[in-house]
Amino acid sequence: MASKANDSLMPPELEIGSKPLLIMFNGVDRPVLVDPFDGGFREATLELEALQGKECLYCFQGEWLLMFDGGTKECFLVSLISLSRISLPPLLTPLENLYMCALSSPTLPDCTIMFIAERIKYGGDDDDDDDEEEERYLVYCRPGGEEWWEMDNETDGTYDAMFDKIVGSQGTMYVRTEMNTFVVVNAALSSSSDAYIERRGIQHPSKMRWGWGQNTYLVESDGDVFLLQFYTHGFYNSEVIDMDIHRLDTSGYVWEKVESIGDRTIFVSSNNCVALSSTSRAGIQPDCVHLLHEHCFDGTRLYTIRLDDRTMRCSLLPAGSFDSLYWVVPSSFKKGLSENLTQWNNKIKLTSYEDMEQALAPWSSLPVEMVEELVPRISLIDYLNVRGVCKRWNLISKPIQYGKRYPRYPMLMSIFSSSIGVFKLFDPIVEQEYTMKNNSLVPCKDYFQMPLFTKDGWVLVIRGDKYMYAANPFTGDVVELPDLPWLGEQFDGISFSSPPNSPNCIVCSIHKERVSNQAQSNTIYVMVWRTGDKQWTKKKIEDHTEFRTAYSNPIFYHGEFYCLGTRGNLGIFNPNNMTWRVLDKPDPILVGDPMPGEQYCHLLEFRDDLIAIFRPHDKGPIDLYRLNKSQMVWIKIDRLDDEVVYVDNWNAIMMPAPRDVCCNRIYLPKLGVYDEARDAHNSAFYDLRSRSYYPNYYGLTERMNSIWILPNFRDQ
Repeated sequence: MASKANDSLMPPELEIGSKPLLIMFNGVDRPVLVDPFDGGFREATLELEALQGKECLYCFQGEWLLMFDGGTKECFLVSLISLSRISLPPLLTPLENLYMCALSSPTLPDCTIMFIAERIKYGGDDDDDDDEEEERYLVYCRPGGEEWWEMDNETDGTYDAMFDKIVGSQGTMYVRTEMNTFVVVNAALSSSSDAYIERRGIQHPSKMRWGWGQNTYLVESDGDVFLLQFYTHGFYNSEVIDMDIHRLDTSGYVWEKVESIGDRTIFVSSNNCVALSSTSRAGIQPDCVHLLHEHCFDGTRLYTIRLDDRTMRCSLLPAGSFDSLYWVVPSSFKKGLSENLTQWNNKIKLTSYEDMEQALAPWSSLPVEMVEELVPRISLIDYLNVRGVCKRWNLISKPIQYGKRYPRYPMLMSIFSSSIGVFKLFDPIVEQEYTMKNNSLVPCKDYFQMPLFTKDGWVLVIRGDKYMYAANPFTGDVVELPDLPWLGEQFDGISFSSPPNSPNCIVCSIHKERVSNQAQSNTIYVMVWRTGDKQWTKKKIEDHTEFRTAYSNPIFYHGEFYCLGTRGNLGIFNPNNMTWRVLDKPDPILVGDPMPGEQYCHLLEFRDDLIAIFRPHDKGPIDLYRLNKSQMVWIKIDRLDDEVVYVDNWNAIMMPAPRDVCCNRIYLPKLGVYDEARDAHNSAFYDLRSRSYYPNYYGLTERMNSIWILPNFRDQ
């Protein structure tokens, strides 16, 4: 038996406590330690007699393993640092009935251990499967106790307490229910007292994105409880596209939006969550979240999300036949380290318009005529900055020759979810990034916001799950839309027909209801808003076809909204008579019945042609198709010799290539190298000729809340 976990056989770079690691279990075999942040993915077998022949049920605090012996029902805790062992009562509950687990406080052994468990409850004849009902309850014990206790799933008829997620803090358990509420369980008990529900009905915070996939995690840090919500493009096998964080205010039991976690770093997986404090002292990047995402086509991904600049980086872990992965990040990780280790100064510094105008006061005294002579020779972003110097310069318009010298093409716009109206624009052609501030972005203190659709220089933005507005960051114009109705946030795509400030603008969202375990559903939900309307018009339409709406924004084409199906067929909504139809032609491109979100599906219009794009969630090839309108068939596009395509998580734009080098490229909402100031340096794209990604697919950085926006010179 090894005298300690970090024995002489363990490589120094994998010593527990030296860096954040993963421990992988495969049944009762010896566990393996892996460094997920090392490109070589070093690994080593952990030789501990206490673990041999046992099954790991959980890992607490990134250090304490909850072990179980299936033969004897023995249950105990063991520390990976000190090898201390804490005995627990024999666990008689079948393991397949146990789910999430938590400690009521980090002060082992003076705490309560609690599981969410499930059993089948029969409502009548035991032989009638239709009467089977799943019932969840809580199982708990205290170290040194004689047995595990059960707490039934009590309900007063007001709230459904079907337990889902659990976390503990300062003697209290916070349990999420499947009705998106939280209950508070008092677990600060002695061996003779019972746990009980102290409070019910704590409302779940707002969600940034709705009908798409969402993974929720609870984590405790220094007495605070955080709720992390990760959004994926689909429900299964899809990639993470965004996240938000809320902290529970226990004085009023409400969730507060959090832009930063300060000097903390949070490590998240489906099996355990660990939060470290004072991470900058340990040489770890603070204000970061590291997520293990195990539901991808290509395996398990490690996402590193920086909250200071809302960027996300992804790497792929080696494939392995492991049942469970746990973060090993013990609290002793930072002990004894110098106070003067790595410092992190790459915070985003913003300047108010008032300060900027005062600093530029000497420039504003220049004659307007002189500045107008410079305008044809500067870039679009410089032109926007020039107009922001003072009120007189704001009236300067671009001459006609400006558009000839600088042909318009999309820029990647990234909205900072905070309320300060800041966004970044990345020019993919010259590979230059700009930080902008514009009052057209509505202040948003209580909700996270996300761009959904862009056209004609306008971007449609949603705040939380209720508020929506359209803004033109190049002109400063804003159009507020009515509050979304109840369930109105459940749509698969949304777009508008013309600039939102025009009298004939129509905004349309479409959603097809999906019924579990059925190949098709029969209801289409449409929401329509027209300029001047005080509220949304909702329409419920029966649709008995096999058409399944893709997560894709519809295209306003010849007076109607065209929707792409998951297989490549087309559905059309007519806003004039509020009718829906599915076309018999073209035939579907894909076989089978893909689930929405299994890949990115885009529909766009270019030179009066409809183009369909199917983009996988991994490094697989991107396929393009053009609709032959005379025969109503899809024709595959193998080359774009004179065109270029820009895709993001929501939209796609096709246009003539502004430079020859851009031909045959599909630009992605991901970027390559960043410098120390966190400015982007390289565009990321897919080359149709070589069928390859540049740079390599994994390791790219993505600015969350990003969308390709095409400036409209006519509006400036």
